[in-house]
Amino acid sequence: MSIVYSCQPKKNSSLFSSTRNTFIPNTAKNLSEKQWDSVQNTSNKILQHPKSKRNSNNKILGWHIYSNGTSYKNYNFKLLWGISYFSYVINPLTGASKNKHHWKTTALIDSAKVHGCKVFLSVSNFGAKSNSQFLNNTKAQETLINNLVELLDYRKADGINIDFEGVAKKDKKLFTSFINRISKKLKKVNPNYLVTLCLYANDWHRVFDIKNIQTSVDFYTLMGYDYYGNFSKIAGPISPLKNSQKFGNGLEHSVTHYIQKGVTPAKLIVGLPYYGGEWYTKSESVPSKVVKYKSSPTYSTIKRIYIDSLKVPVNFHAQSGATYLSFKENNAYRQLWFENPKSLALKYDWIKKNKLAGVGIWALGYDDGYADLWNLLSEKFSEQTP
Repeated sequence: MSIVYSCQPKKNSSLFSSTRNTFIPNTAKNLSEKQWDSVQNTSNKILQHPKSKRNSNNKILGWHIYSNGTSYKNYNFKLLWGISYFSYVINPLTGASKNKHHWKTTALIDSAKVHGCKVFLSVSNFGAKSNSQFLNNTKAQETLINNLVELLDYRKADGINIDFEGVAKKDKKLFTSFINRISKKLKKVNPNYLVTLCLYANDWHRVFDIKNIQTSVDFYTLMGYDYYGNFSKIAGPISPLKNSQKFGNGLEHSVTHYIQKGVTPAKLIVGLPYYGGEWYTKSESVPSKVVKYKSSPTYSTIKRIYIDSLKVPVNFHAQSGATYLSFKENNAYRQLWFENPKSLALKYDWIKKNKLAGVGIWALGYDDGYADLWNLLSEKFSEQTP
């Protein structure tokens, strides 16, 4: 997962984690939700959502990051099937949490439950070293499971979302054993607990043994983004739908891969990005070679600065099913790739056509102050009410 800040702190004053584009200021670890609102310049605008209700045929799952403060006040909980609070960050040596942020106090969970929206706790561990340390330590795993039992019960939550990124190929069997173990233990405590698992867009090391975890996982959440990012040699779509000559494989390839491995379409939620990727490029051509990666702006930042203020024209790249901005400033070329209602509508229609479980949003609040992405979700997935 990629945590994006509206005002990103400088690298030299931050803890840089193994996840892409994730900067956590040293001074910001224990901020309150209201203090995070100040950091993120959370909008005070109250959005008016259309009358709609949850569609039982399509699940909408959104991740709420602790750093998005009280942006949840504008979430349409009537439309969401579930929210996952990000995150219980694992100490890989002990299984205890480095930080569980506002899980015990946030009103987000109360708001979700009032509207019948399921509540999950994300459980995250990043990097090959950290994952190896944890997966080789059964005592740490036991501590984690015991802590999760207590935390889920404390908020009367519905389950967990496992987000282990960077698992090494050599740890595949240990990873499989852990998934089966945590699922078995949680369901022994409460058979209604749901276990969801994040899948990589590209499982380069084939660490997901779908056949042997299938009965332990209730839903899979595909991280359908970061196909291009700060590691790319050319600027390109963060979440391309189609496979293309210019940009290679996209969501179609990722979903086909996992279904061929045994994932049931009705258990696969496709996560899509509410943020973009911006590069300095050598030209305005598409694709263009990268000079330097600039930032990962949220949808609200893209709308407010680039589209509403600077009036940069929005382009649509039909081959990949993605939108982008291309412009020149101070003799430097820049390209910004992101998702907007047009590109997301294509992906939503594709999800429904292929009878996948639904759509995931990384992350809720990244569209803070704007209603167009909520309106699109309502148009595509809700059962309209009179």
